[in-house]
Amino acid sequence: MKVEGEIILDSRKITEYLLIWKAESDKSAFLINLGYTQANWQELEEDILDIIANGDAIYSRPAPFGGDLYKVNGTLRNFGVVTIWLYTSEPLSWRFVTLYPQKT
Repeated sequence: MKVEGEIILDSRKITEYLLIWKAESDKSAFLINLGYTQANWQELEEDILDIIANGDAIYSRPAPFGGDLYKVNGTLRNFGVVTIWLYTSEPLSWRFVTLYPQKT
Protein backbone atom coordinates (compact mmCIF):
# COMPACT_ATOMS: atom_id res chain seq x y z
CA MET A 1 0.00 0.00 0.00
CA LYS A 2 1.23 3.48 -0.83
CA VAL A 3 1.78 5.79 2.11
CA GLU A 4 -0.55 8.78 2.45
CA GLY A 5 -0.96 11.19 5.33
CA GLU A 6 1.46 12.88 7.69
CA ILE A 7 4.93 11.35 8.06
CA ILE A 8 6.39 11.78 11.54
CA LEU A 9 10.07 11.12 12.18
CA ASP A 10 11.21 12.60 15.49
CA SER A 11 14.92 13.47 15.14
CA ARG A 12 15.53 12.11 18.65
CA LYS A 13 14.77 8.62 17.29
CA ILE A 14 17.95 9.01 15.28
CA THR A 15 20.20 11.02 17.59
CA GLU A 16 19.17 9.41 20.90
CA TYR A 17 18.25 5.89 19.76
CA LEU A 18 19.53 4.62 16.41
CA LEU A 19 22.99 6.19 16.62
CA ILE A 20 23.58 5.38 20.31
CA TRP A 21 25.19 2.06 21.24
CA LYS A 22 22.92 -0.28 23.20
CA ALA A 23 23.79 -3.61 24.77
CA GLU A 24 20.61 -5.13 23.34
CA SER A 25 19.22 -4.65 19.82
CA ASP A 26 22.00 -2.23 18.90
CA LYS A 27 21.64 -0.56 15.51
CA SER A 28 24.40 2.02 15.84
CA ALA A 29 27.25 -0.26 14.72
CA PHE A 30 25.35 -1.19 11.55
CA LEU A 31 24.57 2.45 10.78
CA ILE A 32 28.09 3.67 11.56
CA ASN A 33 29.45 1.03 9.17
CA LEU A 34 27.21 2.60 6.52
CA GLY A 35 28.72 6.02 7.27
CA TYR A 36 25.97 7.55 9.42
CA THR A 37 27.13 9.33 12.58
CA GLN A 38 25.95 11.95 15.05
CA ALA A 39 27.73 14.51 12.86
CA ASN A 40 25.61 13.68 9.79
CA TRP A 41 22.39 12.34 11.34
CA GLN A 42 20.33 14.53 8.97
CA GLU A 43 21.49 12.36 6.05
CA LEU A 44 20.05 9.29 7.79
CA GLU A 45 16.80 11.18 8.41
CA GLU A 46 16.54 12.13 4.73
CA ASP A 47 17.31 8.57 3.62
CA ILE A 48 14.66 7.10 5.94
CA LEU A 49 12.10 9.61 4.63
CA ASP A 50 13.03 8.61 1.06
CA ILE A 51 12.31 4.98 1.91
CA ILE A 52 8.76 5.67 3.08
CA ALA A 53 8.09 8.15 0.27
CA ASN A 54 9.03 5.61 -2.40
CA GLY A 55 8.22 2.27 -0.80
CA ASP A 56 5.16 0.17 -0.22
CA ALA A 57 3.88 -0.34 3.31
CA ILE A 58 3.26 -3.98 4.22
CA TYR A 59 1.02 -4.75 7.19
CA SER A 60 2.87 -6.45 10.04
CA ARG A 61 0.61 -6.57 13.13
CA PRO A 62 -1.51 -4.49 15.49
CA ALA A 63 0.49 -2.13 17.69
CA PRO A 64 0.22 -2.79 21.44
CA PHE A 65 -1.18 0.67 22.25
CA GLY A 66 -3.33 1.33 19.20
CA GLY A 67 -2.77 1.66 15.49
CA ASP A 68 -1.00 -0.86 13.28
CA LEU A 69 2.63 -1.58 12.54
CA TYR A 70 3.80 -1.65 8.93
CA LYS A 71 7.11 -2.55 7.30
CA VAL A 72 8.56 -0.50 4.47
CA ASN A 73 11.60 -2.07 2.80
CA GLY A 74 14.28 0.07 1.23
CA THR A 75 17.99 0.73 1.03
CA LEU A 76 20.44 2.83 2.97
CA ARG A 77 23.60 3.39 0.95
CA ASN A 78 22.97 0.25 -1.14
CA PHE A 79 22.25 -1.96 1.88
CA GLY A 80 18.78 -3.42 2.39
CA VAL A 81 16.85 -2.33 5.46
CA VAL A 82 13.38 -2.75 6.90
CA THR A 83 11.79 0.33 8.45
CA ILE A 84 8.91 -0.02 10.90
CA TRP A 85 6.14 2.56 11.04
CA LEU A 86 3.12 3.05 13.31
CA TYR A 87 0.05 3.81 11.22
CA THR A 88 -2.98 5.54 12.71
CA SER A 89 -6.12 6.41 10.79
CA GLU A 90 -7.34 9.17 13.12
CA PRO A 91 -5.46 11.35 12.39
CA LEU A 92 -4.00 9.75 9.27
CA SER A 93 -0.30 9.48 10.09
CA TRP A 94 2.80 7.31 9.90
CA ARG A 95 5.24 7.54 12.82
CA PHE A 96 8.74 6.08 12.48
CA VAL A 97 9.44 3.36 15.05
CA THR A 98 12.75 1.72 14.10
CA LEU A 99 14.78 0.04 11.39
CA TYR A 100 16.94 -3.04 11.07
CA PRO A 101 19.09 -4.72 8.40
CA GLN A 102 17.19 -6.79 5.87
CA LYS A 103 17.98 -10.47 6.17
CA THR A 104 19.34 -12.06 3.02
